[in-house]
Amino acid sequence: MDVTGVLLERWDLKPTQVEELTGGMNSAVWLAAADGWRVVVKSVDVGDGAFVPGLELAVRVGDAGVVTGRPVASQAGRVAERVGDRLVGVLEFVDGRPLAETVEDQRAVGELLGRVHGVSATPPGELADWLHLLTQFDEYLDLEAWIRPAVEGAVEGVQALDGLSWAGLHGDPAAEAFLRQPDGEVALIDWGGAMHGPVLYDVASAVMYAGTPDHVVPAYLEQRPESAHEVETGLTAFLRLRWAVQAGYFAWRCATDVRTGIADPAENRKGLADARRAFASEEH
Repeated sequence: MDVTGVLLERWDLKPTQVEELTGGMNSAVWLAAADGWRVVVKSVDVGDGAFVPGLELAVRVGDAGVVTGRPVASQAGRVAERVGDRLVGVLEFVDGRPLAETVEDQRAVGELLGRVHGVSATPPGELADWLHLLTQFDEYLDLEAWIRPAVEGAVEGVQALDGLSWAGLHGDPAAEAFLRQPDGEVALIDWGGAMHGPVLYDVASAVMYAGTPDHVVPAYLEQRPESAHEVETGLTAFLRLRWAVQAGYFAWRCATDVRTGIADPAENRKGLADARRAFASEEH
């Protein structure tokens, strides 16, 4: 993609430097700069239905005081523009270091997720519709014999829960999406997986990445104490569901040899193997 041309034509920005960055699993990313400004240019497939809603959620959460790497509006006033078969967004550059696995950083993840869910809370939606994030991979669940039973069991566990709280979710709150800025404040970027759904999905995702609920969950509940019972009764089921999403996602990538965001196709197999180990550990 001609990043310089797109920025000039659609955003009236003329960069003097453009550097391709390591993209996410489903995107291509560049850093563009000139005197006095830096932006991140992100491009996804035009069929990516989460991209524009994610950018819009970043604006909403940003308006509430969280630094989100929010989109810069195009000359047409849109958060993203279609360029050929791609959607392109231009995002504010956020300086900072990704959080790590320290207790302090895990608490920062939980605290900020709690703030995000507090400002993005919505009425509940239809759980069956939301579960499309997993059912979309149905044709790939027989890649290995363990996948379909694990996924179906995880779905049943979540469907048995009542009284779920919903909000605008980040969708993929890995530690590297949280940046501690030079002033000490923490930003939350990379909203490409955002969605409207049960808040426990975000909490379970953060716990999955951290490897333990010990610090993420207490910090989250300090922001949302009203969610204590919901977390106590539902977190385990949503953690299984989060691993099921990983299993379905990497089954799809392995079956179709998708290599975006990775250097070696073995990384897809590793993602699937990690999910298998998570389910196997519950059997012992």
